[in-house]
Amino acid sequence: MDRYNNLASNANDESIASLCEALLHFMLTACTMPSARKVTIDNINIDIVIPNLHTLRNFPDKAIVIQIPKDARSLTKQIQNFTTFQPNIKNLWLVTKKPVLGNYINYFVESENNRKTSSQIRSFYDIIVDIDTFLEQTKDRSFRFFH
Repeated sequence: MDRYNNLASNANDESIASLCEALLHFMLTACTMPSARKVTIDNINIDIVIPNLHTLRNFPDKAIVIQIPKDARSLTKQIQNFTTFQPNIKNLWLVTKKPVLGNYINYFVESENNRKTSSQIRSFYDIIVDIDTFLEQTKDRSFRFFH
C-alpha cells in the first residue's frame, strides 16, 4: 500500500484521473452495476451516470453523476454545469486526487492515513459499496447479470 501511495503522490492529476476512471469502469462491469459511460447532455460531457440517462433525465433524485475531472482548475465551472441536469448536489460525486471541499460527495485517492471523516469527503476505496447502497436505497430494478 505504501508503494501505491508513493505513486499516487508523485503522479499528476490527469494520470490519477485516467487511472481512477479506468478502474471504476472495470469495477462497475465486474460488479454488474448499471451505468452509462462517457455521455453528453446539453454539450456537457459526463464520465458516468448511474443507473442510466433515462433515470437522470426523468428522476434525477434516483441517479448519480460521477465526474472524474482531469483538470482541477476548471472544477467550479464543471460543477455549475452539472447542477443544470442534476439538481440534487448530493447525487453529484467527484473523484479527485486530493480531497476537495464542497456540497457534493468527493471521493479522493490518497493515503488511508490521511483519510477524512466528513460524510462529504470519502476514500475512493468506498465508491463501489456506496454505489451499491445508493441503488438499493432508490430501489433500482435495472437488469443485471449475476455470476
